[in-house]
Amino acid sequence: MTQRVSTRPSPLRRAPRFRRRGTGENPTSTAFPARAWTALTLVTAVVLAALLVGVGVSPAQARSHSGSRAAALVTSTTAHVLVTPKGRAVYVFASDSKNKSACYGQCARFWPPILVKKGTTAPSKIRNVPGTFGVAPRKGGTKQLTYDGAPLYTFIEDKKKGDMNGQGLIAAGNYWWVVVAAGK
Repeated sequence: MTQRVSTRPSPLRRAPRFRRRGTGENPTSTAFPARAWTALTLVTAVVLAALLVGVGVSPAQARSHSGSRAAALVTSTTAHVLVTPKGRAVYVFASDSKNKSACYGQCARFWPPILVKKGTTAPSKIRNVPGTFGVAPRKGGTKQLTYDGAPLYTFIEDKKKGDMNGQGLIAAGNYWWVVVAAGK
């Protein structure tokens, strides 16, 4: 039994990485030339070294989780990834405008919009989640759930709870991002 392989390019691709101009990697790149990267790397190393010396932290302490001075340089905050009741990650599309979806047809097959059933009302607030939920009209008369005006979607490649396979993908011409809400 042979497996048939499609020659069609995938509609999904990861975000591009910066490449150096003049290295033959990408002749149309507008990124920094190789000399600028070297200078930028050197400047970054000098600035980081000055910061470590300026606050009296040795490189060994900066790598350690126990260095109290290093801990003052970095803080964390509680954040929550928004998920559906089934635990699937919720995404926004960079091409959308406030309360208006740009994802239809093939795009909507890969990134199903989160629809609000006819006759139901979406809550505007959810406890411990900052921001406002609402609905936006879609072509055909359906209504899509929004978060702070951004239409919300799921991704067909997320198969189980906790999957975030669409994070940072470029598909349908722009970026897709998991929705993260700051915690309280």
